[in-house]
Amino acid sequence: MTLAHPEAMEIPKASVTSTGPRVRKLHAMIGAEIEGVDLSRPLDGSTVAFIKQAWADHIVLVFRNQNLTSDDQRNFASRFGPVAERLTPPDPGKDINAPKWKELMIISNETGPDGEALGALGQGEMWFHTDKCYVERPHRFSFLYGLVIPKQGGHTKFTSLVAAYERLSEEMKKKFDGKMVMQGHEYGAGRRINVNADLSKVHHHRQPLVVKNPWSGRNGLYVASQNTMWIEGMDRDESERTLLQLFDLCESPDLVYEHVWQVGDFVMWDNLSCLHARTDWSKDELRKLRRCTVVGDTLY
Repeated sequence: MTLAHPEAMEIPKASVTSTGPRVRKLHAMIGAEIEGVDLSRPLDGSTVAFIKQAWADHIVLVFRNQNLTSDDQRNFASRFGPVAERLTPPDPGKDINAPKWKELMIISNETGPDGEALGALGQGEMWFHTDKCYVERPHRFSFLYGLVIPKQGGHTKFTSLVAAYERLSEEMKKKFDGKMVMQGHEYGAGRRINVNADLSKVHHHRQPLVVKNPWSGRNGLYVASQNTMWIEGMDRDESERTLLQLFDLCESPDLVYEHVWQVGDFVMWDNLSCLHARTDWSKDELRKLRRCTVVGDTLY
């Protein structure tokens, strides 16, 4: 599947009115659309402050009908911290068939004339995960821009880790206070990580099981079915039983906002307070998005 350079695509300009930006809630638990902001233009301090507050309140923000170059996306993301560079696999033999990149990743199932991948994270469903939870300084924010969208499928689902934590009993909250988990990433998996993997061959880092978001002051369960390997200090069987229960809690259908992409959508989320997943789509259809992330602080 070949495609013209994405920045040559025609995308409707975002509407900006004299009334300023507005928030429209998308889901009871997570997600809001910001209207009246064109992210390709310079933003004043009050608009940035408005976005930050909306982000703290809703965890996931959606901006429709944006027309963003790579530089626009990078510059906007840099307002919220240092833009992260590509992380390479610790095991060279696991380097995937995808083009090399530095700060901006093209997520696509597009292939060249010889079948080589022209984007990363190609085809298929991906389980719930949180970006770079398996490094010392997890990536706090992610920014994803829709370039080419299939007619059906390829949605991104978000679930609130804050709402999941708040459903725990007081007894369970006390039990998990101060607990640590091992987070890992297995290249090419997209599903539950092999909890018996050789740690020297996968990215991994211990993190708190419960994390307080510094913007909202609200606690969230920092576990993900794709990444979390075990709870430290627990027998492995008990750890796995407990994690499976927590995964089910975090992925409760009523906590999930499912984003149906349109060309020109710009979606940004706070990885400390949500997980995201991807639904499948037809292999005959092209899906192409551009992503960058921002490095956060250590969590303990």
